[in-house]
Amino acid sequence: MSPFPRLFVSNLRSRLLPLYEEARRRRMFRVVIVYVLVGLATLEGAGNLVAALNLPVWIDTLVALLVLAGFPVAIVVGWFFDFTAAGFVRTDAVRESDPPRHVSSSESRSPVKTLTTGAAGHPAADRKSIAVLPFLDMSPDRSQEYLGDGIAEEIINALTRIEDLRVVARTSSFAFKGRNENARQIGAQLGVGSLLEGSVRTFGNMARITAQLIDCEKGYHLWSERYELELKDVFAIQDEVARAIVGTLKAKLGEDDESPIVKPGTGDMEAYNLYLRGRYHWNRRTAEELEKGIELFRQAIAIDDRYALAWAGLADSYSVLGWYRHLSSIEAYTKTVSAASSAVAVDDSLAEPYTSLAYARFMYGWDWAGAEAGFQAAIERNPSYAVARHWYGEFLMAMGRFTESVEQLETAHALDPLSPTIGFGVGWVQYFLGDYEAAIRRYEQTLEHDPQFALAPWFLGPALVEAGDYDRAIEVCKEWIPRVRRKNGLAALLAYAQARAGRRDEAIAGLRRLEELRVGKEVAPDHLALVHIGLGDLDSAFESLDVALRQRSWYLVFLRVDPAFEPLRGDPRFDHLVHEVGLDDLPALRTA
Repeated sequence: MSPFPRLFVSNLRSRLLPLYEEARRRRMFRVVIVYVLVGLATLEGAGNLVAALNLPVWIDTLVALLVLAGFPVAIVVGWFFDFTAAGFVRTDAVRESDPPRHVSSSESRSPVKTLTTGAAGHPAADRKSIAVLPFLDMSPDRSQEYLGDGIAEEIINALTRIEDLRVVARTSSFAFKGRNENARQIGAQLGVGSLLEGSVRTFGNMARITAQLIDCEKGYHLWSERYELELKDVFAIQDEVARAIVGTLKAKLGEDDESPIVKPGTGDMEAYNLYLRGRYHWNRRTAEELEKGIELFRQAIAIDDRYALAWAGLADSYSVLGWYRHLSSIEAYTKTVSAASSAVAVDDSLAEPYTSLAYARFMYGWDWAGAEAGFQAAIERNPSYAVARHWYGEFLMAMGRFTESVEQLETAHALDPLSPTIGFGVGWVQYFLGDYEAAIRRYEQTLEHDPQFALAPWFLGPALVEAGDYDRAIEVCKEWIPRVRRKNGLAALLAYAQARAGRRDEAIAGLRRLEELRVGKEVAPDHLALVHIGLGDLDSAFESLDVALRQRSWYLVFLRVDPAFEPLRGDPRFDHLVHEVGLDDLPALRTA
């Protein structure tokens, strides 16, 4: 097909699509179907009546003409009125007063661009919220998924800088990837008034990007646009899309603020593509995917060593690998701090590197003051960055500041309502507070959204043990051990649950198998300590915790708050551990 017919069809579609959506909103298809069915029944009835009463044949024709003449009348009535339980009511009209969106100077860089502006009236307060779905990869070989994800993520990051606009975080909006749900369903689940979706298709060094903004409540388009551009212009298009959304939602950009919303982190498209591909792998969060992401971030940095976001991606990767225990705490701390500091040195305005830096100081460096300052700096730079709120909430848990922790985690949950890690984080506070049933309920609710969340047994198992539901805790561990890559930690949790249940022989057999492994490499010393605590062997538990202290196992930051350590409290050796970790100078624990 030549370019002209393709463009004609695309332009025609973009103009007809809003009309289709408005007709659907006004239930016109229902009107048509009902009228056709009633008309056919009327014609059938008239034919039977003419035959039965031997009436003139022209009456049949007259009825048919009346049915046809009534069709446009039904359409007009159906457009302006709807039949409800209260009778006929006028359908909410589309406002004509809203001006069409101004087409900016990007016309010069977008050879083919169509613009459709729907009039949605003045958005209510609850409409100042939006979710951005991953842009669909429409390339013939489906090789540009990372680019579609990256464009959506860049727009999310840009929109979070807009005052008075709540933007759902990536984890939750991307949860709908590949799912066949409409705007109303997605909006209801995420609690947003608007939804941005789009697609990307590349051919050579060119890309075709479409975007459309949808009113979730009423299901019709507020705005849509299509661009054809060179890939080097992708930053400008991201900025224009973000600015159009803000203008449509009536959010405030500030008076005469023409500064870019999307700030390119690099001028090199190859480095940018490597970064997008790195984030694509990072978001999959397995060790293998994180390693792929690290390599891609390094390649991006090799091309542009002043690419702050690539440095931040590297820092995020090292930080998560340390939490998963694929890196030692010391190695995770050193590498995370180095990469995050490089990002901050290049661009001090980003929240991401401050968050990773703060998390490393918290989990691996045990620098409480430095960690809190870092989290606060990240939130100051981007109050809508859910990861910063989440990790700050975990820090506050360890400090025993539960009221503040709940506030941060609830804010993170509002920003990222479908994130399993944040959902479990909210339950974690309840676990530390001793409300085990509430924690279990929260964990189960989160699992309903993501039944494959690999960290689930680490939260759910201990809560079930402390609640006294030993059999179910054992069942959870046994169910999940075959499903995870690093099985030894869960094997330790299983032995701990068996010990607490009084099944000592099974627990001791499990412990013996774990003691044959290399401590710190194949099994964490704090995991072994947990089994010893369950068996009541406190001397061996302290020996394992001494090893954990030397290796700076990150879980020791929760010494003061985890109920699993309760049998050790009051022992001078426990006080010594608390002192060595640096937790003894903190205020007394505060409850929520």
